[in-house]
Amino acid sequence: MRKRLALITANTDTLYQTSMIKVMSEQSAILGYDLIVLTHFVNYDDGGDYMKGDENIYSLIFQLKFDGAVVDLGSFYSGALAQKLDNMLKEKTIPVVSLDFQSGHFEDCLQNDRECFRKLTEHFIKVHGFTDIYCLSGPEGEVHSEERIKGFKDALNENGLSVCNDHIFYGDFWIGKAIEFAEKIVSGELKKPQAIVCGSDYMALQLCLTLIKNGIRIPEEISVGGYDGNPDVNYYQPSLTSFSGAYLENAVNAVCRLHELISGDKKHRTVHTHPYLRIGASCGCRESLAQNADISQKMLDKAMRANIFMHSNYSSIMSNVKDIREFSEAMLRNMYLLDVSGDFFICLCEDMFADNKSEISDRKSGYTKKMKCIVTHVDYKGDPTPKDFRLESIIPEKDIVPEPRTYFCTPLHYLDNSFGYCVRRYSYKEIVFEQFYGEFCQIAADSIERIRMLEHEKYLNDKIQRLSERDILTGLFSRKGIISHMEKLDGDKDYFGVLYSIEDIEQTRRSLGEEHQKKIYVSFAQAVNLSCIRGELAARISRDEFLIIGECDGSEFPGQLFINTLKSNIKMIEKHQEIQLSPMISHFTAVTRSISAPEELISELERKLEDSRDPQRFAGNIYMSIILELHDNIYEEPQLNWNAADEAEKLRLSQSYFQHIYKKYVDVSFNTDVISARIALAERLLVSTNLNVCEVAEKCGYTEQSYFMKLFKNKTGMTALEYKRKILNKKS
Repeated sequence: MRKRLALITANTDTLYQTSMIKVMSEQSAILGYDLIVLTHFVNYDDGGDYMKGDENIYSLIFQLKFDGAVVDLGSFYSGALAQKLDNMLKEKTIPVVSLDFQSGHFEDCLQNDRECFRKLTEHFIKVHGFTDIYCLSGPEGEVHSEERIKGFKDALNENGLSVCNDHIFYGDFWIGKAIEFAEKIVSGELKKPQAIVCGSDYMALQLCLTLIKNGIRIPEEISVGGYDGNPDVNYYQPSLTSFSGAYLENAVNAVCRLHELISGDKKHRTVHTHPYLRIGASCGCRESLAQNADISQKMLDKAMRANIFMHSNYSSIMSNVKDIREFSEAMLRNMYLLDVSGDFFICLCEDMFADNKSEISDRKSGYTKKMKCIVTHVDYKGDPTPKDFRLESIIPEKDIVPEPRTYFCTPLHYLDNSFGYCVRRYSYKEIVFEQFYGEFCQIAADSIERIRMLEHEKYLNDKIQRLSERDILTGLFSRKGIISHMEKLDGDKDYFGVLYSIEDIEQTRRSLGEEHQKKIYVSFAQAVNLSCIRGELAARISRDEFLIIGECDGSEFPGQLFINTLKSNIKMIEKHQEIQLSPMISHFTAVTRSISAPEELISELERKLEDSRDPQRFAGNIYMSIILELHDNIYEEPQLNWNAADEAEKLRLSQSYFQHIYKKYVDVSFNTDVISARIALAERLLVSTNLNVCEVAEKCGYTEQSYFMKLFKNKTGMTALEYKRKILNKKS
């Protein structure tokens, strides 16, 4: 078996990380190693089942043989996961190098921040003649932050300028401190300097944007410099003058140092990365178009591939396959969605194929010693033939090539149930940035879960019949079953209930037959099952009524996320099963603070249903379903320009009467509901993406960031950044 190096890292869906892995791959190949990249997709930690399944990929640290490992602990946002990986590698007892992070246990390979930042600062002194320069670094005491400050001081000293500690400021290497810093300059709390050098590109870019927004011209009034040469921010304006390539040089050094620890060999060829000062418009120099051409091409490729992915019907195709063979063939037909340069494999655990279908595979950790590859796409050719192989070879032995390769190993799971893993294999020259690879793999995992569900349907129905806690036709809980499970829920938590009713079902049976009636029930149940991705309980509590119970998330309408998800899945099933569900469905919600009496919650929902059917008790019922549908649409797409006058006109009502009935059915005013929906979306974006506050505001429908920030604070009692820090700290 060829020698192997492991790279444990996150955020491989960024150009920054992709470019780093590419040079590490090249250096590994020069030294005769395969590079095995172990990474997961969702880089945050909410402690939920999905994250457990995603992070199971790192069990391969123990299950595979490696000669050494490079660990990029700084790329993991979850402190708990970083600590876990640190402990796993200590237990593995192989040579380990910590990439640009002080681990305390392994040899650290830190980039030369001091010298690189000195060169950046010197550009503003020598080329532009600036003498009044601020330095905005990272957190105080953090090694990278302090080294960059030292480089700043070196440049001043070497050029005969005095070092003024009042010109040195600590930030966060992110956007929050950059906004605060810019606001101090705008307000006059800090006097305007000639230039500001920042410890990261994200800080520099946000600083520029905030200053420009407040009328300060960049670079005419203040010149700005960034650091890292991060390609992910290179296509924003103004383009940044930044020191680029130091992280690539450090990545190569990490591989070389690991090789020396493994072999003792210090005489070897090294990849030349050539760190350099990348000139942009932010300092006042003329932007180098040649330097940006490669990144611009990648951005164009990204946009074109995103367009192809978003307009494909890949998700719909995969949601309708019935067995593993159909799955494999469908996957190969959709390989055009991935870049053609890399090979692709889907490898499932052996216990996924047990003959006894009554025993459902429920693997929570690790992988089986024997695996089965069900999708092989090598050299532009696909093969759906299942192939058995040993886990230690990662992919089938017959598909291993003689030359060193880089293998991206990513998890394949549904919630915390691990099916196996996906492998993307490249030569170092072929490694590309694939923005939608994670979603591509997750859709595949969702399809496998559906196949599992179909394969076990007969067994489940028999068991449901015996236990009487399940509805035989749909497989959902019965009324008895869901009450039993609700009684086991945590009494200290709040829960929501959503009751769905399928109306006029008898008329459908008379006109289209009993089999079509059953198809409606089963199709709706399938949509419900696909939508219960956050641990909700679902039941068919009577012939035409379906109940969903879920844990409240603190939002004003806690069941709304489920309602929107179900609505989307219903549309998908309607399209592919040629059935009409939406016009027949109505729903009602309620929230309970005591799950100890589950029947009270069910009764409250059923009372709402009966009220809706009684025109004397619920005057104006003609508008109720329309208003509730409008409410759902607002939460589904809160960024749209929702306007009470326009909606009233659609219903041919006066605006005042529209506002009256809206509040009557939804319990809040129309305008308040729109704001709540947008803030709910903002809360999700803040904790699940790397978008800055300005970008979040835009995605929530606000063109004025300041107005958004005011609304957010009024609604939540804290700023957007305070909210993000609070939630992420709680999760870590």
